[in-house]
Amino acid sequence: MTAMRSGKASPEQLIVDGFAEPLRLPYYRIPDGAGSFDPARFQALLQQVVRQVLARAGLSSAERRTLPVFVGSSCFSIGSSEAGYTQALVRDARNAIPMPFCGYQGIASAVQHALGSRGDTYNYNTACTSSANALLAALRMLAVGEYPQALVVGAELANRTTLAGFHGLQLTAERVQPFDARRQGLVLGEGVGAVLLSAQPGSTGELRLLGGANNCDGWSVVTANPDGKSVAAVLRASLDNAGLHAAQVCGIKAHGTATPAGDTAEALGLRQVFEELPPLSVLKPYLGHTLGACGVNELVLYAGALQQGFLPATPGFEVPDPQLEVHPLRTEASAEPGHYLLNHFGFGGNNTVLVLEKPA
Repeated sequence: MTAMRSGKASPEQLIVDGFAEPLRLPYYRIPDGAGSFDPARFQALLQQVVRQVLARAGLSSAERRTLPVFVGSSCFSIGSSEAGYTQALVRDARNAIPMPFCGYQGIASAVQHALGSRGDTYNYNTACTSSANALLAALRMLAVGEYPQALVVGAELANRTTLAGFHGLQLTAERVQPFDARRQGLVLGEGVGAVLLSAQPGSTGELRLLGGANNCDGWSVVTANPDGKSVAAVLRASLDNAGLHAAQVCGIKAHGTATPAGDTAEALGLRQVFEELPPLSVLKPYLGHTLGACGVNELVLYAGALQQGFLPATPGFEVPDPQLEVHPLRTEASAEPGHYLLNHFGFGGNNTVLVLEKPA
Protein backbone atom coordinates (compact mmCIF):
# COMPACT_ATOMS: atom_id res chain seq x y z
CA MET A 1 0.00 0.00 0.00
CA THR A 2 2.90 2.34 0.76
CA ALA A 3 4.33 1.74 -2.71
CA MET A 4 0.98 2.52 -4.33
CA ARG A 5 0.72 5.81 -2.45
CA SER A 6 4.24 6.80 -3.49
CA GLY A 7 3.89 5.43 -7.02
CA LYS A 8 7.26 3.71 -6.69
CA ALA A 9 8.14 0.03 -6.80
CA SER A 10 10.81 -1.91 -8.64
CA PRO A 11 11.82 -5.54 -9.13
CA GLU A 12 15.08 -7.12 -8.09
CA GLN A 13 17.40 -9.14 -10.32
CA LEU A 14 16.79 -12.86 -9.89
CA ILE A 15 19.39 -15.40 -10.99
CA VAL A 16 17.84 -18.58 -12.38
CA ASP A 17 20.45 -21.33 -12.20
CA GLY A 18 20.39 -24.89 -13.49
CA PHE A 19 21.07 -23.90 -17.12
CA ALA A 20 24.22 -23.81 -19.24
CA GLU A 21 24.12 -20.04 -18.81
CA PRO A 22 22.22 -18.72 -15.75
CA LEU A 23 19.34 -16.40 -16.54
CA ARG A 24 19.17 -12.97 -14.96
CA LEU A 25 15.62 -11.68 -14.89
CA PRO A 26 13.89 -8.79 -13.14
CA TYR A 27 11.44 -10.23 -10.62
CA TYR A 28 9.11 -8.96 -7.90
CA ARG A 29 9.99 -11.25 -5.00
CA ILE A 30 8.44 -11.56 -1.53
CA PRO A 31 11.17 -10.21 0.79
CA ASP A 32 11.09 -13.02 3.35
CA GLY A 33 14.85 -13.60 3.58
CA ALA A 34 14.65 -17.23 2.38
CA GLY A 35 16.23 -18.70 -0.74
CA SER A 36 14.21 -18.00 -3.87
CA PHE A 37 13.68 -21.64 -4.82
CA ASP A 38 13.36 -23.16 -1.37
CA PRO A 39 10.10 -25.19 -1.40
CA ALA A 40 9.76 -24.75 2.37
CA ARG A 41 8.90 -21.09 1.71
CA PHE A 42 5.52 -22.10 0.32
CA GLN A 43 4.37 -23.77 3.51
CA ALA A 44 5.62 -20.95 5.73
CA LEU A 45 4.12 -18.12 3.65
CA LEU A 46 0.79 -19.89 3.16
CA GLN A 47 0.35 -20.49 6.86
CA GLN A 48 1.36 -16.92 7.70
CA VAL A 49 -1.17 -15.38 5.29
CA VAL A 50 -4.02 -17.74 6.20
CA ARG A 51 -3.58 -17.17 9.93
CA GLN A 52 -3.60 -13.38 9.42
CA VAL A 53 -6.90 -13.59 7.56
CA LEU A 54 -8.46 -15.83 10.19
CA ALA A 55 -7.28 -13.60 13.03
CA ARG A 56 -9.05 -10.64 11.45
CA ALA A 57 -12.20 -12.63 10.74
CA GLY A 58 -12.56 -14.00 14.26
CA LEU A 59 -13.94 -17.38 13.17
CA SER A 60 -14.83 -19.92 15.84
CA SER A 61 -13.12 -23.32 15.97
CA ALA A 62 -16.27 -24.93 14.60
CA GLU A 63 -16.38 -22.52 11.66
CA ARG A 64 -12.73 -23.19 10.87
CA ARG A 65 -13.21 -26.96 10.87
CA THR A 66 -15.80 -26.82 8.08
CA LEU A 67 -14.49 -23.83 6.12
CA PRO A 68 -14.18 -24.65 2.39
CA VAL A 69 -10.97 -23.68 0.63
CA PHE A 70 -10.81 -22.44 -2.98
CA VAL A 71 -7.30 -22.27 -4.45
CA GLY A 72 -6.17 -20.58 -7.67
CA SER A 73 -2.61 -21.05 -8.92
CA SER A 74 -0.70 -21.80 -12.10
CA CYS A 75 2.36 -23.26 -10.37
CA PHE A 76 0.89 -25.49 -7.61
CA SER A 77 3.58 -28.13 -6.94
CA ILE A 78 6.14 -27.14 -9.60
CA GLY A 79 8.69 -25.72 -7.14
CA SER A 80 8.55 -28.81 -4.93
CA SER A 81 8.79 -31.06 -7.96
CA GLU A 82 11.88 -29.21 -9.18
CA ALA A 83 13.46 -29.71 -5.76
CA GLY A 84 12.64 -33.43 -5.92
CA TYR A 85 14.28 -33.69 -9.35
CA THR A 86 17.41 -31.93 -8.08
CA GLN A 87 17.71 -34.41 -5.23
CA ALA A 88 17.14 -37.36 -7.57
CA LEU A 89 19.92 -36.13 -9.87
CA VAL A 90 22.37 -36.31 -6.97
CA ARG A 91 21.24 -39.81 -5.96
CA ASP A 92 20.95 -41.44 -9.38
CA ALA A 93 21.15 -39.14 -12.41
CA ARG A 94 20.28 -41.87 -14.93
CA ASN A 95 16.92 -42.58 -13.35
CA ALA A 96 16.03 -39.02 -12.31
CA ILE A 97 12.67 -37.97 -13.77
CA PRO A 98 12.08 -34.28 -14.57
CA MET A 99 8.96 -33.02 -12.82
CA PRO A 100 8.63 -36.27 -10.80
CA PHE A 101 5.23 -35.31 -9.41
CA CYS A 102 2.50 -32.85 -10.27
CA GLY A 103 -0.48 -32.34 -8.01
CA TYR A 104 -3.11 -29.75 -7.27
CA GLN A 105 -4.00 -30.59 -3.69
CA GLY A 106 -0.80 -29.54 -1.94
CA ILE A 107 -1.72 -25.89 -1.43
CA ALA A 108 -5.24 -26.70 -0.24
CA SER A 109 -3.89 -29.31 2.19
CA ALA A 110 -1.38 -26.84 3.63
CA VAL A 111 -4.15 -24.27 4.07
CA GLN A 112 -6.36 -26.87 5.77
CA HIS A 113 -3.52 -27.73 8.13
CA ALA A 114 -3.15 -24.06 9.10
CA LEU A 115 -6.91 -23.81 9.58
CA GLY A 116 -7.44 -27.06 11.39
CA SER A 117 -10.06 -27.64 8.70
CA ARG A 118 -11.60 -30.71 7.11
CA GLY A 119 -13.88 -28.74 4.81
CA ASP A 120 -14.25 -29.14 1.06
CA THR A 121 -11.45 -28.04 -1.26
CA TYR A 122 -11.52 -26.76 -4.84
CA ASN A 123 -8.50 -26.12 -7.07
CA TYR A 124 -8.44 -23.90 -10.17
CA ASN A 125 -5.74 -23.81 -12.82
CA THR A 126 -6.85 -21.54 -15.66
CA ALA A 127 -3.55 -19.71 -16.21
CA CYS A 128 -3.57 -16.07 -15.09
CA THR A 129 -7.30 -16.15 -14.26
CA SER A 130 -6.93 -19.04 -11.79
CA SER A 131 -7.62 -17.26 -8.51
CA ALA A 132 -10.09 -14.85 -10.15
CA ASN A 133 -12.09 -17.90 -11.20
CA ALA A 134 -11.69 -19.35 -7.70
CA LEU A 135 -13.24 -16.14 -6.34
CA LEU A 136 -16.08 -16.34 -8.84
CA ALA A 137 -16.74 -20.00 -8.02
CA ALA A 138 -16.75 -19.33 -4.28
CA LEU A 139 -19.21 -16.46 -4.74
CA ARG A 140 -21.58 -18.71 -6.66
CA MET A 141 -21.36 -21.40 -3.97
CA LEU A 142 -22.26 -18.81 -1.34
CA ALA A 143 -25.11 -17.46 -3.47
CA VAL A 144 -26.82 -20.86 -3.73
CA GLY A 145 -26.43 -21.53 -0.01
CA GLU A 146 -23.82 -24.28 -0.28
CA TYR A 147 -21.61 -22.60 2.33
CA PRO A 148 -21.96 -19.63 4.71
CA GLN A 149 -18.31 -18.65 4.23
CA ALA A 150 -15.39 -19.52 1.96
CA LEU A 151 -11.65 -18.95 2.01
CA VAL A 152 -10.09 -18.13 -1.39
CA VAL A 153 -6.32 -18.37 -1.79
CA GLY A 154 -4.10 -17.23 -4.66
CA ALA A 155 -0.54 -18.54 -4.56
CA GLU A 156 2.41 -18.20 -6.93
CA LEU A 157 6.06 -18.56 -5.94
CA ALA A 158 9.26 -18.47 -7.95
CA ASN A 159 10.15 -21.63 -9.86
CA ARG A 160 12.61 -22.23 -12.65
CA THR A 161 10.12 -23.81 -15.06
CA THR A 162 7.83 -20.80 -15.15
CA LEU A 163 10.63 -18.25 -15.35
CA ALA A 164 12.48 -20.08 -18.10
CA GLY A 165 9.24 -20.69 -19.98
CA PHE A 166 8.21 -17.05 -20.13
CA HIS A 167 11.77 -16.01 -20.99
CA GLY A 168 11.85 -18.62 -23.77
CA LEU A 169 8.58 -17.26 -25.17
CA GLN A 170 10.27 -13.83 -25.30
CA LEU A 171 7.48 -12.32 -23.21
CA THR A 172 9.65 -10.81 -20.46
CA ALA A 173 10.98 -7.26 -20.26
CA GLU A 174 13.19 -5.17 -17.98
CA ARG A 175 10.31 -3.01 -16.73
CA VAL A 176 6.53 -2.97 -16.76
CA GLN A 177 5.00 -0.37 -19.11
CA PRO A 178 1.26 -1.11 -19.37
CA PHE A 179 -0.47 0.31 -22.46
CA ASP A 180 2.65 2.37 -23.23
CA ALA A 181 3.72 2.72 -26.85
CA ARG A 182 7.17 1.32 -25.90
CA ARG A 183 5.94 -1.68 -23.91
CA GLN A 184 7.98 -4.82 -24.52
CA GLY A 185 6.62 -7.45 -22.15
CA LEU A 186 5.87 -8.47 -18.61
CA VAL A 187 7.87 -8.73 -15.43
CA LEU A 188 6.90 -11.72 -13.30
CA GLY A 189 6.34 -11.67 -9.56
CA GLU A 190 5.29 -13.89 -6.72
CA GLY A 191 2.53 -13.49 -4.19
CA VAL A 192 0.42 -15.33 -1.67
CA GLY A 193 -2.96 -13.82 -0.85
CA ALA A 194 -6.16 -14.90 0.83
CA VAL A 195 -9.70 -13.52 1.05
CA LEU A 196 -12.52 -14.67 3.31
CA LEU A 197 -15.93 -14.33 1.64
CA SER A 198 -19.19 -14.45 3.56
CA ALA A 199 -22.79 -14.89 2.46
CA GLN A 200 -23.87 -12.56 5.29
CA PRO A 201 -23.75 -8.78 4.87
CA GLY A 202 -20.69 -7.23 6.45
CA SER A 203 -20.48 -4.15 8.59
CA THR A 204 -21.48 -0.75 7.20
CA GLY A 205 -18.96 0.54 4.68
CA GLU A 206 -17.39 -2.81 3.82
CA LEU A 207 -16.64 -3.52 0.18
CA ARG A 208 -18.76 -6.13 -1.58
CA LEU A 209 -17.67 -8.53 -4.32
CA LEU A 210 -20.89 -8.66 -6.36
CA GLY A 211 -19.98 -11.27 -8.97
CA GLY A 212 -18.61 -11.26 -12.48
CA ALA A 213 -18.27 -13.45 -15.55
CA ASN A 214 -15.77 -15.52 -17.51
CA ASN A 215 -15.34 -16.92 -21.00
CA CYS A 216 -12.68 -18.65 -23.08
CA ASP A 217 -12.19 -17.85 -26.76
CA GLY A 218 -9.48 -20.40 -27.62
CA TRP A 219 -8.08 -18.09 -30.30
CA SER A 220 -4.46 -18.72 -29.27
CA VAL A 221 -2.43 -20.74 -26.79
CA VAL A 222 -0.98 -17.57 -25.25
CA THR A 223 -3.50 -14.72 -25.54
CA ALA A 224 -7.06 -13.60 -26.11
CA ASN A 225 -8.21 -12.67 -29.60
CA PRO A 226 -6.43 -9.37 -30.39
CA ASP A 227 -9.59 -7.92 -31.93
CA GLY A 228 -10.94 -7.51 -28.39
CA LYS A 229 -14.28 -9.19 -29.05
CA SER A 230 -13.99 -11.86 -26.36
CA VAL A 231 -12.74 -9.25 -23.87
CA ALA A 232 -15.72 -7.04 -24.70
CA ALA A 233 -18.05 -10.04 -24.33
CA VAL A 234 -16.85 -10.88 -20.81
CA LEU A 235 -16.99 -7.22 -19.78
CA ARG A 236 -20.63 -7.00 -20.92
CA ALA A 237 -21.47 -10.31 -19.23
CA SER A 238 -20.00 -9.13 -15.93
CA LEU A 239 -22.04 -5.92 -16.09
CA ASP A 240 -25.20 -7.86 -16.92
CA ASN A 241 -24.51 -10.26 -14.04
CA ALA A 242 -24.33 -7.31 -11.61
CA GLY A 243 -27.29 -5.46 -13.18
CA LEU A 244 -25.12 -2.53 -14.25
CA HIS A 245 -24.57 -0.34 -17.30
CA ALA A 246 -21.12 0.69 -18.49
CA ALA A 247 -21.76 4.32 -17.51
CA GLN A 248 -22.16 3.24 -13.86
CA VAL A 249 -18.57 1.97 -13.56
CA CYS A 250 -16.40 4.31 -11.46
CA GLY A 251 -13.04 2.71 -12.19
CA ILE A 252 -11.26 -0.29 -13.67
CA LYS A 253 -8.36 -2.37 -12.44
CA ALA A 254 -6.95 -3.41 -15.81
CA HIS A 255 -5.01 -6.63 -16.35
CA GLY A 256 -2.30 -4.66 -18.17
CA THR A 257 0.43 -7.25 -18.76
CA ALA A 258 2.40 -4.75 -20.92
CA THR A 259 2.74 -7.36 -23.67
CA PRO A 260 2.03 -6.06 -27.18
CA ALA A 261 -0.80 -8.55 -27.91
CA GLY A 262 -2.28 -8.65 -24.40
CA ASP A 263 -2.65 -4.90 -24.01
CA THR A 264 -4.05 -4.62 -27.54
CA ALA A 265 -6.80 -7.16 -26.88
CA GLU A 266 -7.72 -5.54 -23.57
CA ALA A 267 -7.69 -2.00 -24.95
CA LEU A 268 -9.85 -2.84 -27.97
CA GLY A 269 -12.26 -4.76 -25.77
CA LEU A 270 -12.60 -1.85 -23.34
CA ARG A 271 -13.24 0.62 -26.14
CA GLN A 272 -16.01 -1.59 -27.56
CA VAL A 273 -17.88 -1.44 -24.23
CA PHE A 274 -17.18 2.06 -22.88
CA GLU A 275 -17.90 5.25 -24.80
CA GLU A 276 -15.63 7.01 -22.33
CA LEU A 277 -13.24 4.97 -20.22
CA PRO A 278 -13.49 5.34 -16.43
CA PRO A 279 -10.27 5.96 -14.47
CA LEU A 280 -8.01 2.99 -15.09
CA SER A 281 -5.23 1.57 -12.89
CA VAL A 282 -2.72 -1.24 -13.46
CA LEU A 283 -1.17 -2.89 -10.40
CA LYS A 284 1.53 -5.03 -12.02
CA PRO A 285 4.16 -2.25 -11.81
CA TYR A 286 3.88 -2.66 -8.01
CA LEU A 287 3.99 -6.46 -7.61
CA GLY A 288 4.74 -7.89 -11.04
CA HIS A 289 2.55 -10.38 -12.85
CA THR A 290 1.76 -13.01 -10.22
CA LEU A 291 0.09 -15.22 -12.84
CA GLY A 292 -2.53 -17.54 -11.32
CA ALA A 293 -2.47 -15.63 -8.03
CA CYS A 294 -3.13 -12.18 -9.49
CA GLY A 295 -6.91 -12.44 -9.08
CA VAL A 296 -6.67 -12.55 -5.28
CA ASN A 297 -3.49 -10.48 -4.94
CA GLU A 298 -4.74 -7.60 -7.08
CA LEU A 299 -8.20 -7.72 -5.49
CA VAL A 300 -6.61 -7.29 -2.06
CA LEU A 301 -4.47 -4.34 -3.23
CA TYR A 302 -7.21 -2.60 -5.22
CA ALA A 303 -9.78 -3.07 -2.45
CA GLY A 304 -7.27 -1.67 0.05
CA ALA A 305 -6.82 1.42 -2.12
CA LEU A 306 -10.59 1.90 -2.44
CA GLN A 307 -10.99 1.63 1.33
CA GLN A 308 -8.35 4.32 1.76
CA GLY A 309 -10.18 6.48 -0.78
CA PHE A 310 -7.82 6.49 -3.76
CA LEU A 311 -7.31 4.94 -7.18
CA PRO A 312 -3.65 4.02 -7.77
CA ALA A 313 -1.48 5.61 -10.40
CA THR A 314 0.24 3.37 -12.97
CA PRO A 315 4.05 3.67 -12.97
CA GLY A 316 5.62 2.87 -16.33
CA PHE A 317 2.89 4.45 -18.44
CA GLU A 318 4.58 7.44 -20.04
CA VAL A 319 4.05 7.47 -23.82
CA PRO A 320 0.43 6.88 -24.96
CA ASP A 321 -0.09 4.40 -27.78
CA PRO A 322 -2.33 6.06 -30.41
CA GLN A 323 -3.53 2.63 -31.58
CA LEU A 324 -4.83 1.74 -28.11
CA GLU A 325 -6.24 5.09 -26.91
CA VAL A 326 -6.09 3.86 -23.31
CA HIS A 327 -4.54 6.16 -20.72
CA PRO A 328 -4.03 4.69 -17.22
CA LEU A 329 -3.85 7.14 -14.33
CA ARG A 330 -0.46 8.81 -13.99
CA THR A 331 -1.32 10.25 -10.59
CA GLU A 332 -3.69 8.83 -8.00
CA ALA A 333 -7.33 9.89 -8.11
CA SER A 334 -10.17 9.92 -5.61
CA ALA A 335 -12.13 6.67 -5.23
CA GLU A 336 -15.80 7.52 -4.93
CA PRO A 337 -18.57 5.15 -3.78
CA GLY A 338 -19.81 3.00 -6.65
CA HIS A 339 -18.90 0.02 -8.81
CA TYR A 340 -15.48 -1.08 -10.04
CA LEU A 341 -14.33 -3.75 -12.49
CA LEU A 342 -11.30 -5.99 -12.07
CA ASN A 343 -9.99 -7.48 -15.32
CA HIS A 344 -8.05 -10.74 -15.58
CA PHE A 345 -7.02 -12.36 -18.87
CA GLY A 346 -4.92 -15.49 -19.31
CA PHE A 347 -3.33 -17.96 -21.70
CA GLY A 348 -5.75 -19.65 -24.04
CA GLY A 349 -8.02 -16.60 -24.07
CA ASN A 350 -9.41 -17.38 -20.63
CA ASN A 351 -11.05 -14.12 -19.57
CA THR A 352 -12.55 -13.20 -16.19
CA VAL A 353 -13.96 -9.90 -14.91
CA LEU A 354 -15.06 -9.30 -11.30
CA VAL A 355 -17.36 -6.56 -10.03
CA LEU A 356 -16.60 -4.81 -6.75
CA GLU A 357 -18.83 -2.32 -4.95
CA LYS A 358 -17.71 0.45 -2.64
CA PRO A 359 -20.78 1.49 -0.63
CA ALA A 360 -21.59 5.10 0.16
